[in-house]
Amino acid sequence: MSRELDAEAERRKLAHALGVGTDRLGMLGGVPADQVRVLREQIAEAMFQADKHYFARVATLSKTVPVAVSAKLTELTLPPLLAARTSELLEPAKAVDLVARLSDRYLADVSAVMDPARSPEVIAAIPPERVVTINRELVRRREWVVIGGFASVISEPALRASVATYDGEQLLRIGFVLDDLDKIDLISGMLTDAQVDGMLAAAVEHELWAELADQVEHLRSERLARVARRFAAAPEDVRSGLRDAAACGRFDTAALALLDT
Repeated sequence: MSRELDAEAERRKLAHALGVGTDRLGMLGGVPADQVRVLREQIAEAMFQADKHYFARVATLSKTVPVAVSAKLTELTLPPLLAARTSELLEPAKAVDLVARLSDRYLADVSAVMDPARSPEVIAAIPPERVVTINRELVRRREWVVIGGFASVISEPALRASVATYDGEQLLRIGFVLDDLDKIDLISGMLTDAQVDGMLAAAVEHELWAELADQVEHLRSERLARVARRFAAAPEDVRSGLRDAAACGRFDTAALALLDT
């Protein structure tokens, strides 16, 4: 089941990269997660190379313009996608300085179309408080795939500060599409009991069965034991909701067994 959930998460990320709904990717049903991921990376690289000659010129020009002027011109003249691609070609120090001068709204627009894996040094250098501000805007837009991608490269202080702002539903939706699955266990250790309780309740309320099962099946024993304890102490409607969903085949029975010990 874990492999199937990973494949579904990768299909969602590929759909986001292509700007289509996941229903358009039905032909990929049954394709392993690692192969869908490779396809997504190949498509992203092809798209990057196809237009590289356009934004390479902009990147070259930006190196000769004062950063304050470059930031102003960027917001006034560059579509977010072009700005994102240009930033990926800048020297990290220059890009960090530029990012610091862009507005929150514009930076959120750029983040939504940026490949964080291409600029990890730049993203890791953004102060936690700025990351939280941009993150709130992305949450408002329900850009779960975008947030899941950036969670893999932002600094740990920024990740901790961002995680503190999430409710149970948001944690489930973001956790399902994390690029780095090892982060699931790390993030779990940052959660309050109230957030864990919120995740269990949100799974039932919003029918996020796959999202919760995926979280549970990627946790190490210590983290899993804590979630199991919170499940045991959860209201009856939450516990019965998950059990009923498992009985109907909507919630993975293996995940329920890990919780309901």
